[in-house]
Amino acid sequence: MDMSGRIEYLFQPKGLNEEGQPLKRLALCTERLSVKEEDFEAVDVPFEILGTQVTNKASGFTGMAVQFIRHINGCFHVEIQPKGTLLKKGTPIQSNEFDLRECVGDKIPTLTEKARKESITQEPSPSGVPVRESCVESARSRGEGHST
Repeated sequence: MDMSGRIEYLFQPKGLNEEGQPLKRLALCTERLSVKEEDFEAVDVPFEILGTQVTNKASGFTGMAVQFIRHINGCFHVEIQPKGTLLKKGTPIQSNEFDLRECVGDKIPTLTEKARKESITQEPSPSGVPVRESCVESARSRGEGHST
C-alpha cells in the first residue's frame, strides 16, 4: 500500500535463478485479480505513518515512510525513502524495507516489550526477527547467555 492508497500484491515464486538469487517477484494490482468482496479480510492499516519521517532503530536508516508491505503472516513492513543522492554516483539513495516494529517515528506507537514479543510471536517477520528472539531465548535456557 503506497501513499496514494494503491494496493499491489506481490507473489514470490519458489526457486532460484541461475545466479542463485530468488526468482523475480510478480506484482499484480487488485484490478488484475479475479476476486470477490468476501475474499478480502479487514486490516487496520496505519496510514497516518505514511509521509512522515521514520528511522530503523538497528541501522539508523532514516527517511520518509512511503509504502507499507503486509506479509501473508500479518507482519507490516514499511518502506523508507531517504532524501538526497549518493555522493559518488549522484543517484537517489535507494529505499529500504524494514519491520515496522523495529522503527521509530512521531506517528509510530511505542510497543511495550511484552506487546512487542506477543506481536512477533503472532505475526512473525519474514526478515528473521523471530529466529533471533528464539536463538537468544534458547541460549539463555541452556545457560549460554552472556553475563554482565
